[in-house]
Amino acid sequence: MNWLGLRQRLGQTICVGACLGGLILVLPKQQSILGNDTYTQSSAQLPLAQVQKIAQTITVKIQSKEFIGSGTLIERHGQVYTVMTNAHVLRSAAPPYQIQTPDGQVYKANVSKTQQFQNDDLAILQFRTPKASYPVATLRDSSILQLKEQVFVGGFIPNSASQEGQSKFVFTEGQISLLLDKALEGGYQIGYTNDVTKGMSGAPLLNSRGEVVGINGWRKDPVWETPELYQDGSQPSKNLQDIITRSSMAVPIKIRG
Repeated sequence: MNWLGLRQRLGQTICVGACLGGLILVLPKQQSILGNDTYTQSSAQLPLAQVQKIAQTITVKIQSKEFIGSGTLIERHGQVYTVMTNAHVLRSAAPPYQIQTPDGQVYKANVSKTQQFQNDDLAILQFRTPKASYPVATLRDSSILQLKEQVFVGGFIPNSASQEGQSKFVFTEGQISLLLDKALEGGYQIGYTNDVTKGMSGAPLLNSRGEVVGINGWRKDPVWETPELYQDGSQPSKNLQDIITRSSMAVPIKIRG
C-alpha cells in the first residue's frame, strides 16, 4: 500500500484514507462554519436545506482557461487551503489552474507534487489567501454507509445558457446502490443513484449529516467505458458490472484515529 501524508504541526490529527486505494491524509480535527453557526459531527440527520448549504460552502470550481470541474475543500492550515479533486479533472486541461471559491473569489492553484495517489483517481490543489476564511469539509469514514442510505452530491456543471466557461451549482439526492469490498481501477468503491454529470467530478459525496464520505468521480451510464477491473487485476462478475455501470461512483474516505 502506498501511503500519503499531509502533516500538520498544530492541533490534534486524524488519518483519512481512500479505502484500499492507498491514500492516507493526515488532517486536523476541525469544524465547518456555516454563517454564524458552527456545524459539528453529529449522529442526527440534518434538514435537506442545511446539507445543501454545507455542500455549497465546501465545493469550489476548478478552472484552467475555462471551467473544468469541481473540488472539495478538505483542509486549512494557516493561510493555505487544500482542495481534493479527481486526477482526470486536471488531465482534462493544461495548467495553470485556478480555484473559484463560493464567494466568487478566484485564486491561483498549485498542484501538489508531494501528494501522489498512485492508482487512485485523486489529486490535490492548494491555494493561499491572507484575507478570506472558508469552511472546510467534515470528513467521515465511509464504512458507516449502508445500502439504500440517502446521500447527496453538490457540484458545478457547465451552464449552456451562460457565456462560455461559466457554470452553475447543482445539488442532487440519491441513495447508496453499491458498496464494493475492494476498489475498482481509480479507487472507486461507492455506488449511488444520484444523477451527476460533466463538471461534478471532484465534488463531495455527503451523507445526511453533511459529512463527506467520498469524492464523486464518474456518472452512471457513462458515454465512455467504465473501469472493468479491480485494482488487483481481477474482474467483477457480469451482474456486478451491470450495477457498476448503472451507478454513479465515488472514491471513499477512510478515517483512522
